[in-house]
Amino acid sequence: MVGHQSPQMDLADAVLWTGKVNPKPLVEEGSFHDRFAKVRTTILRDEDFEHWFHPEAGRRSVPPSVVAGAFLLALREGCSDREAEQRMRYDLRWKWGLGLGLNDHGCDHSSLCVFRARLLAHREEGRFFQSIVTKAVEAGLLPKRAVQVMDSSPMLGAAAVQDTYKLLRTALHKLVKGHKRELPAELMPRLKRYLQTGKPDIDWEDREARQRELQQLVSDAELALKELPVETDKPAASTARTLLEQVAHQDVEPDGKGGVKIREGVAKDRVISTVDPEMRHGHKSSAGRWDGWKKHVSVEPQTELITAVEVSAANVNDGAVAMSLLEQQAAVGLAPAEVVADHQYAGGELREQAQVHGEGTTILTKAAALPNDGYFHKSEFEIDLEAGTVICPAEQVARFRFRPGHSTEAVFAAATCAACPLAEVCVRTPGQGRTISIHPYEHQLQAAAERRQQPDFPALMAQRPGVERKQAHWNHKGARRSRYYGLRKTRLQALWSAAVVNIERLMVIGQALDGLRPAAIAPAG
Repeated sequence: MVGHQSPQMDLADAVLWTGKVNPKPLVEEGSFHDRFAKVRTTILRDEDFEHWFHPEAGRRSVPPSVVAGAFLLALREGCSDREAEQRMRYDLRWKWGLGLGLNDHGCDHSSLCVFRARLLAHREEGRFFQSIVTKAVEAGLLPKRAVQVMDSSPMLGAAAVQDTYKLLRTALHKLVKGHKRELPAELMPRLKRYLQTGKPDIDWEDREARQRELQQLVSDAELALKELPVETDKPAASTARTLLEQVAHQDVEPDGKGGVKIREGVAKDRVISTVDPEMRHGHKSSAGRWDGWKKHVSVEPQTELITAVEVSAANVNDGAVAMSLLEQQAAVGLAPAEVVADHQYAGGELREQAQVHGEGTTILTKAAALPNDGYFHKSEFEIDLEAGTVICPAEQVARFRFRPGHSTEAVFAAATCAACPLAEVCVRTPGQGRTISIHPYEHQLQAAAERRQQPDFPALMAQRPGVERKQAHWNHKGARRSRYYGLRKTRLQALWSAAVVNIERLMVIGQALDGLRPAAIAPAG
């Protein structure tokens, strides 16, 4: 049965909070906690969580609005669940913000765990964030077709990265432990070592000892996958088998002597931890690597409000998540006419998908840097898709047939190129004609190039740095590092911390969260 928070307070609390004892109230007027107390009952209502509970059976729960408010404050201030419990007991700012009396201890730290579990069980991890954006839309702060800015940034994972030896050993431990009761007697001498998680007692400074350990781990992994049953009614064993299949050979390769060795380079989509197998290596550049997740965001640059949030593994391309952000915006009544982004969003197929989505969205990106290799670039050829012709700098013509969604080529005759005075700076292979590849979505790439020539394009691209400032703010409010294992829990954290950022921004703007009258937008600070 859902519990409801009473708006009544006892006389001692009323005297204390209103400042009758001291010259001014104990919680500074205009502080975040003071303003949060004023809007909390509007944005967090117990009624919004009633469907989680039986209407009559069971004892009354802690008011869900109190637990949700404590979760928001914990994210904002970087508190653990246990620390949040202590602050609800002893921190007057938290008591004021959550509407708690001096004798009200709020909730136990375990209530925060249960609250998050219920959000995930009901697939409502994004509902609160969406409600904040909806209020901003209804208040007229977010025009439906306003320009949006998209970007991504690292989010560190909660689990430690494991080396090849530990990946294999812990994956084997999970699988062998899952089949402990039905482990065949003939396999017990070979696999019993994996019933424990301890590190093997070998000389890790000895290269040959490490090689023998690696060979044994790989051989035992192959044996376990072959001999232990595939069909099982134990979910943990099935999950462990899938994990071991992923890590068994991702870091090794044949050594040419009948054994294996550590491979050079990193396998594609490499599992980096058996504690959180969904984490991945991520790269923003060849030098900058992080481990964990990538958080994607869309921001309206005038208000600096976050309008959509998504989380993916760290190795996922930004463009692959763009449509998810647009769908989130559509759910709250937004349909941006244009999206400003970087080159990760410049793909022709993505531009096509965005153009046909809803009322149509155009993705704006700067032109890619041209290679300085001494040869004519494709952009220096005149491509006419309707006529099916390509005209080179020497005004020679090659023909092709273009069908949207299908790649093709325009090939100049070898004899024509051989006789051309510009062949040395055009044709890479002597004796052949120049070939121009026609992208399956060449029409979208051409439209993007034409949009870059319009006079308002530089001003639109100048809005892009604002999203980086917003991401820095977001990191300070609980989005720098995941607190939890798994994609869904990490996504929950990102969405609720983004809601904190939006609440703070709405406070700066001065627009009451329960009002519908547009207000003047304050400059971003």
